[in-house]
Amino acid sequence: DGDRERDRDRDRDRPRGDRGERRRPNGAEEERQPSGGPPREERRRDTGKRGSGGKADLEKLATSTRNETFKENPPAAHTGHKKPTAEDERPFSMDELNLDKNMKAFLMGPCPKRAGIVQCYIKRNKSGTQKLYPTYSIFLKEGDRFLMTSKRRPNNKTSNYLVSMELGDHNRNSPNYLGKVRANFFGTEFQIYDSGINYSDGGSASDEIRQELGCVLYASNVLGSRGPRKMQVCINKVDEAKGQVKWQPRQKDDEMLTLFKNKDEYGMKNLVSLINKPPRWNDQVGAYVLNFNGRVTMASVKNFQLVDQFDHDNIILQFGRVAKDEFTCDFQWPITPFQAFAITLSSFDSKIACD
Repeated sequence: DGDRERDRDRDRDRPRGDRGERRRPNGAEEERQPSGGPPREERRRDTGKRGSGGKADLEKLATSTRNETFKENPPAAHTGHKKPTAEDERPFSMDELNLDKNMKAFLMGPCPKRAGIVQCYIKRNKSGTQKLYPTYSIFLKEGDRFLMTSKRRPNNKTSNYLVSMELGDHNRNSPNYLGKVRANFFGTEFQIYDSGINYSDGGSASDEIRQELGCVLYASNVLGSRGPRKMQVCINKVDEAKGQVKWQPRQKDDEMLTLFKNKDEYGMKNLVSLINKPPRWNDQVGAYVLNFNGRVTMASVKNFQLVDQFDHDNIILQFGRVAKDEFTCDFQWPITPFQAFAITLSSFDSKIACD
């Protein structure tokens, strides 16, 4: 103990630089830790651990942060459909469309989404001189409002139906002319056009060339077996922001029918593909049946329901007989009233290879 006390007294008497302590060069002060972080020793240890999980943890944290930011403020390109507003959710009325002024726009544009299923009926007139070439007229169920009329054109090698928005007016040069439906010889393929000019007839301006608005394919029934018709239908894809995809081919290889039959990749990206919902055989009635929810009351080979090929519960268009010369025609977005009517005309047409 005496030796220890002597050593302490000796150290007290020594100059500060002789005490054996480490001094910083140039009289630097004690090293300070960076603000907002762990001591350097601990940071070195963290860096050493990254290879065994530390880096993965940091990346996971960064990803989590990005995801949280994306959820709170999604970019416009990823928002999808806008949230429904009070305006979107209120009941729809056909009066909103002001059909007196906007009839053509309604007939040629996609059915409004808010309208849901638009219910119509078609009357066929084949009395007197119209027995060989009946006229077909479609009306809104609500208010029995006339929409369009059509008649098969005589003196054509194949079936050709002109569609007009004026009763009794079947003149191709009339301002009421909307378009036509043309069949092949066997009645298995139908093409739907607007009122434009055929590209092969010398149309030059893009707004003059006719647009293709759809095509219908019926499976041939060469064996004559009994059963429902099989249909494939394609119509223009609809973008909610840009509207309906325009289809104006200038050569046969670019026609909608050609690309649809070949399942062309580009073509299928710009088309909505529909099929007829397969009916079920009912032993009690001895026939194939579909559930039309009371909108169809008579059996007919012409009756059909068009559905998305991937969703058979989503009925885009249904058509069926309710009387000798009266049929219902109900449809919804994205099909246009003109397209719906044109597709039903293909069902009315006689089919050498199908029936």
